[in-house]
Amino acid sequence: MTVFARSYPLEDIHVDASGDGRTVEAYAAVFNVPTEIRDRDGHYMEVIAPGAFDRTIAERGTKFGVFYNHGLTLHGASSERGSVPIGTPLEVRADERGLYTRVRYHKTPLADEVLEAIREGSITAYSFSGRFIRSEPSRVPRRRSDGELPTVTRTEIRLTEFGPTPMPAYEEASIIGVRSVLQKIADLPDEERAELAALLFSGLPPTTPTVGGVVGEPGPGEGHHSGRSLPARIVRARLRRMGVL
Repeated sequence: MTVFARSYPLEDIHVDASGDGRTVEAYAAVFNVPTEIRDRDGHYMEVIAPGAFDRTIAERGTKFGVFYNHGLTLHGASSERGSVPIGTPLEVRADERGLYTRVRYHKTPLADEVLEAIREGSITAYSFSGRFIRSEPSRVPRRRSDGELPTVTRTEIRLTEFGPTPMPAYEEASIIGVRSVLQKIADLPDEERAELAALLFSGLPPTTPTVGGVVGEPGPGEGHHSGRSLPARIVRARLRRMGVL
């Protein structure tokens, strides 16, 4: 079973206005949305079925980790600061739309920065990671002769962690498949990881959380984002040449 991650751009991630404003509500996954995925398993459409998280929720309740960007830097390397959970789940449940989460954010510098980025609209995506336990079919079929992509339905998922992510959504995709991308990024030479970071920043507004798994100024040697956006097709082409997609 392969460890994977999925990232969802959301329009309704928000900070609960009641209380002290440290509770965030968001969907970590959405059901019945066919999504084009390219990863080491192939090129296919993926659907998460209602009920896919029922067993993991029954077994663990709300005992899931909540991390910013999976505890990684934007380069895909481990982040000591990011490895500390930014919040505690108050509610994790499946409804008709998807996997609803309600999280109480800790009073830490990183959690404060992420909360501010959510309030300002700089972070609009949530992601989750775990393992696929059951899928239909169990393996990704080959692409059909007529060119239509095969569909894989995820019927049981073992959830490990979830949380906000700065990963941008490309034009035609509502989910970014990064199951093997994180591993590939970690294996890139330093120069290519820096180039990848520059590509990702090119599609983000200047106030978007950036490097080091934290919100704020770029780290040494990582540069500043100019605010200009490259077309998604150019970004995808360069990522493919680097072997990331």
